[in-house]
Amino acid sequence: MTTWQDFWTFRIVDQDTGAAVPGVPVSVLESGGRAGGYWVSDGDGLVRIPKHDQPRLRLRVGLRNEEALEFDARSLPDDAIPLTAPRDLSLPATAAPSAPAAVAPSPSPAPAAQTQPGHLMRFARVGVFPQDRDLTVASPPDPTSMRYGVVLEIELVWQSLGAQAGATLYSISLGPGEEVKLAVSDGRWRKTPAARERSLQIVAKMVGARQLGDGTDAVPLDACIASDLPAVAADTIRLLAERTARSCEALRRRALGVTELEGENPAGTSVRTLRNMRSEGVLTYHFVEPIERHRVIVRTPRFRPALLVPFRLPNIATREVVRRFGHALRRNLLDRSLGSDIDQVLDPDAVSPAAERRVYAHIAAHLPYYSATIIAAGDPAERFFALAKLRDPQDRPLTDVIENVVVDRVGNYVAFPLRSAEFTTPEWRSALASSAAQLARASQAFGVTLPIPGVWLRSELFPADLSTESNTGGEEVKPEAGSRERAERRKRR
Repeated sequence: MTTWQDFWTFRIVDQDTGAAVPGVPVSVLESGGRAGGYWVSDGDGLVRIPKHDQPRLRLRVGLRNEEALEFDARSLPDDAIPLTAPRDLSLPATAAPSAPAAVAPSPSPAPAAQTQPGHLMRFARVGVFPQDRDLTVASPPDPTSMRYGVVLEIELVWQSLGAQAGATLYSISLGPGEEVKLAVSDGRWRKTPAARERSLQIVAKMVGARQLGDGTDAVPLDACIASDLPAVAADTIRLLAERTARSCEALRRRALGVTELEGENPAGTSVRTLRNMRSEGVLTYHFVEPIERHRVIVRTPRFRPALLVPFRLPNIATREVVRRFGHALRRNLLDRSLGSDIDQVLDPDAVSPAAERRVYAHIAAHLPYYSATIIAAGDPAERFFALAKLRDPQDRPLTDVIENVVVDRVGNYVAFPLRSAEFTTPEWRSALASSAAQLARASQAFGVTLPIPGVWLRSELFPADLSTESNTGGEEVKPEAGSRERAERRKRR
């Protein structure tokens, strides 16, 4: 009899041979098409997804252009369920017997990037031709015409190499029966429970250029000039590697410390009470920074044609719109000094007429920019109806040629991926076709060190009748179950 499992198991297989395909991304989709989690098939093609109590399970196998699969979650078995991998991600187990040995097959992704499981992190970067460089500013010469471009989709696979002890933050020795209270402050992570995120999610947002909203699958990077697509791919890989390394270093440099508590508990800190209940000697406690080593693999970039659409919504300089999209507007303010004014508009008890007038006047003066921001962060269903009213330069309905997935906001424009290269311009079709033959399909890997929320505590006992060199050794005690939640509320002095 098969025992009950708390996860569903899927096996990703090749469409033709039925062989297991490793390294295929699988996303769980929430309402509105948002990704609720990412997994990568392991060496046996298996993906294990935690069960939930929702009646339906929606999955996407492969990249964002693949169709979603929907299952009745209540009837799914515990045995492995086969799912076919997209053809462009399938790796055949053996070479075709009819292929001559001397003929090299078309390049395929490096095995290191495809066969190793890990946490998947997606990024997107919009590229335009040099003649369209004005799109990157807030006021292009012609803000009403649609423009064509390209979106570079790139993935990072984070493979944990294990946790280990970092630097010693604080040490204190207690005699038999002594007790001390210590304040632990951690300023590396967000403090409020509503904003609690995984460490890798925070790193992704630090690496990205901006935050559009919660409905985007990929973190946007700064737009670029894409006159040479292979060079843009190499530059983006280098940019991601540098920014990822800098972000991890910046997290480790943020405040983390332990101090002896005197008086009241400082705000934003947690208190640890240490006691020496051993009568045979001095007990020394060491607070240690926990760190985790990761191997990060940058997978082969992929280019897709894109359409950049301008929007000009009427009547968005109102209290109702600002309160609905206030967080997206605040993250993308052209005038950062208005941040406190938007906070007042969002708070019904603290709203000021003068602050409202300043916010509404600023939005009205930059209507195309904030229209694009609202469209990018808005509900996909509402966005679909807005797109259905527009037509592309060839007089085709936009909903027929683009995917209702926001890649980025570039100036006053919202970038959407095109369904096919036939919907783009001849210049972009030629550039995409030539880059497909030139782009080297190889991965790049590098190592980073990421801090872990909380601290580790290590103790050493020094018997009174022995020298300090003959101690019992240190025993590492990892934080209790609730320390992760408490660590996110800590703050270093």
